[in-house]
Amino acid sequence: MRKLIMGLCLFLTLTLLTACQNGGMQMYESHFMGPFDTQFEFRAYADSQDTFDTYAKLVEDAFTHYHELYDQYNTYEGLNNIKTINDAAGDHAVEVDEAIIDLLEMSIADYHTYSSKVNVALGPVLSLWHDARESADPQVPDADSLERASQYCDIEKVQIDKEAKTVFLTEAGMSLDVGAVAKGYACELVKNQLVEAGCESFLISAGGNVVSYGHRLVEAKPSSLSKVLPACLNQFTVGVQSPGDGAYANIANTVAIVLDGQSVVTSGDYQRYFTAADGTRYHHLIDPETLYPANYMRSVTVITEDSGLADFLSSTLFLMPVDEGQAFVESLEGVEAVWLCNDGTILYSSGLVEGENFHLYVS
Repeated sequence: MRKLIMGLCLFLTLTLLTACQNGGMQMYESHFMGPFDTQFEFRAYADSQDTFDTYAKLVEDAFTHYHELYDQYNTYEGLNNIKTINDAAGDHAVEVDEAIIDLLEMSIADYHTYSSKVNVALGPVLSLWHDARESADPQVPDADSLERASQYCDIEKVQIDKEAKTVFLTEAGMSLDVGAVAKGYACELVKNQLVEAGCESFLISAGGNVVSYGHRLVEAKPSSLSKVLPACLNQFTVGVQSPGDGAYANIANTVAIVLDGQSVVTSGDYQRYFTAADGTRYHHLIDPETLYPANYMRSVTVITEDSGLADFLSSTLFLMPVDEGQAFVESLEGVEAVWLCNDGTILYSSGLVEGENFHLYVS
């Protein structure tokens, strides 16, 4: 029996976020769906509903704008975006918004600094897997097609002219795919815009991407989780959702993580995939070396200050064996991670301390 699920890498469920009043400030919330094919939750403290509504409109408008900029499948009137760049591959440079230039420059720098596992020029390979997932009768791309596509994935052939604000893919057949980094980067941009607008304490949940800023106000009736995580009383906390199948069947959440102005991004294998006729499941996280989905773990969650970096690193770590990923994270300053392993084991980096900033659920 074929099963097709389209959606997000992973949802992070928010906990300990009930509204409260303190010093005239109250927590408000809004929900919207659309940008990045994601369900968004925005929660913030404000002195009135009108003030919050101004912030909420900023958030929705900004994410809609960045979605259109980073969209590789659709065109928008009067807007040059990732699809515009791809359509001009091998022919001419395209003038684009600075937010595209900055995202690509960051992604290329991270590719050289951290790991070549995440390559924004891998579009020709990723499009074959995307088409398979979208098909009513998905077929696994054949090895020859994947190998041919991989010949057009040289990141060094992405030519950026920052002064002219242009991007040129110098070889016909190339295409960009920024799916591994765009939403996290957009979250960071929106966070900065909210801070500039005067929002002092908020949390944005965009599927598997969560961004926090400021602190919670102490509530009159704290959650029971604060008994094991006292820091929950005045800081935002997120719970990482279980895959819900295999070794994680019937487990709603696996860990709780206290945030202190940090971002959390999770990459997993169980929200965007298709199941082939032989029962094999093929998810969307493709290893550029094998050209096939990686199967080292069920998910990995990265906690660090910058949401763009967290997005890049979560994809990178998912494509690494767990032991290599653990050593990699321990070598990075200000980065923590949680791995949900295939056998049900939950591993976490040394900076996550049970009872202080982290809680492991016992099922």
